[in-house]
This record gives sequence, C-alpha cells and structure tokens, in this order.
Amino acid sequence: MLSHCDGTVGTQLSTPSGIRTRATGVKGRRPRPLDDGGAGGEYRCPVHEIRRFADDDFDQVFELLDTRSRAVLGSSEEERGYLRRRLDVPGTDSFVALGSGRIAGHAALGEDQEIAVCAADARSSDALFETVEARARERGFDHLALTAAPEDEALCSLARRTGFVLDREIWRMWRTLDGELAEPRWADGATVRTYTDDDGEQVHALLDAAYAGWDRDYVARGHEGWLAFMTQHDEFDPALWFLVERDGALVGCSLHWAAHQNRGWVKDIVVAEGERGRGLGRALLQHAFRAYAERGVERVGLKVDSSNPTGARQLYECVGFVTDRRYEIWTKTL
Repeated sequence: MLSHCDGTVGTQLSTPSGIRTRATGVKGRRPRPLDDGGAGGEYRCPVHEIRRFADDDFDQVFELLDTRSRAVLGSSEEERGYLRRRLDVPGTDSFVALGSGRIAGHAALGEDQEIAVCAADARSSDALFETVEARARERGFDHLALTAAPEDEALCSLARRTGFVLDREIWRMWRTLDGELAEPRWADGATVRTYTDDDGEQVHALLDAAYAGWDRDYVARGHEGWLAFMTQHDEFDPALWFLVERDGALVGCSLHWAAHQNRGWVKDIVVAEGERGRGLGRALLQHAFRAYAERGVERVGLKVDSSNPTGARQLYECVGFVTDRRYEIWTKTL
C-alpha cells in the first residue's frame, strides 16, 4: 500500500496548509474566443515579455494565484510559505509574463517534469507554456504533467490546445478525528520510530522505489531538491514522520506535515512491496491519527492517485477517509 500525490493542482503542488489546488477561469462561465481564461475571467492584456522569475515578483505572482483560486474554487487555497518553498526547490525553472506594466502570468517547471501555469489571459498562458515546453526539451525531459481541477476551464483548455491528454484523476480525501481512535497493531517483528536527519537517504530511496514501481510517469527528484522540499520549512515536523523497521531495515513510512489550523496532512505513506498485506499501512495511519489528536487536530487529509494499484484508496476508506474533491492529471509526451 502506498500513496503519493505531488502533482500541481492548477498552478502548484499542494500540501497541508493550503491543501493544494490552484485554478484559472471563472466557474460556470463558457470562455469567449480569446478568453480561455484569465484569473479574472476576461482577455485583458498583451504580452510584452517573458522572463525569468525574480524575487521582487513574488507578491504579484501570489496575488495572481490567489485570485485564480478564489475565482475557480470559491475560496483561496494558496499559501505564501508553500509558494516560496516551491519556487526555491533546486531544479525549478520559473518564468513570468509581463503585460501592461504588470505580471500577467507565471509558470514553473520542476525536475519532476511537472508544470504549473497561471495567467490573466490566454495569450499569456500560451506564451508561458511555449517557454516552459522549450525549456523542458532543453533539459531532456521526455514528458510533461499538469494537474487541474475540472472546474478550471482555462487550465483544462490550455492543456487540450497544447497537446496534453487527460490521463487519470487524483482524489482528495479527509478523515475526521472524532470518537475513539483505534490503537495500531504492528506486525510481528515490526518496530516504529520517528525520523532523524540520518534517515533522509533511505526514506527518499524507499519512496522512489515504491512510487516508481507503479507510476509510469514518476520522476525522482535529486536528493538535494527532495530534502529542500520535504524538510527545510516550518511544516516539517520529524516527530510526525514515522518509520517502520524490521531487523534494522526500513520497510515502511508515513510522513506528515505539522498541524495547521487544526488540520493534518499525510504527505507520503509507503510500505515496501514484500511487506504489504501485513497491516503496516493501516497501523501507520492509526498511529498518526493518535499523534495528531494529541495535538488538537480535528481532521486529516491526503491525496491518492486513481491509478494506484496497491489498494490504497480502499484502505483509506476503511479507516474513515471520505473523498471531497477530484483533480485531473494531464500528460504530454515530448
């Protein structure tokens, strides 16, 4: 059993505090011919320049993403700290489109070959995508992946007109921590402990091996980038990273972000293939529920890929998770 979802939703990867998703366009409105959607829903400004993102652009980029999230989802799921962390990950290329004296769009390309695009109008989004695709080819990438909420008419339209194919769905799920929480039962010989700095390489290797075993589009990050994205920020709490060992070997782990606004988030949970079917995934989740409850957390969320063949979604449903949102994964072969 394993789960991961680091895909960008609309414009960025999600996590706990913002609980992922980004979007463009205006929900419920058919785009006009050159409209395909800006953050505010209308074709507004010519593109004068595409250039690299600079630190001084941060506030305008965040405003653009925040506006789009509100337009598509009805409320903002953006998080300043998360955006900063995402842009600072080693191996990330980030660009902005300038128009009428302001930033009209933003796009990012990660070493995991996932892209994120948010723009105020169709011309900006097309220009940004052209730049990102060219950069991906320069880097020798063999495909691109993009994640969008189905309500995000502008982003889905961009995907279709630039040659992406709808590949699969991601399901977001929540579990309320009410009532009595079950005590985990560990398989014979299995022991659980928390993460230390010395565990980084073996945890990273376990995640890569597990995900690459079933996700044909999975692209491993370099270890420096993985450490930066996973541990070098305030949402990293080693006391909420649980490792299962047997005879001194790492056989499973569940990695959770720090509690935020009484919510928790399962970032990754994997069990080595030879250890599956022994209840370790269930025990890891139950262990995390109790740890979160001690911190006053009221509900815990996660995401699961619809193509995951390990029985992850069935496990999550068995321990009380309920799906509340779906996202689409679009891919393009280069």
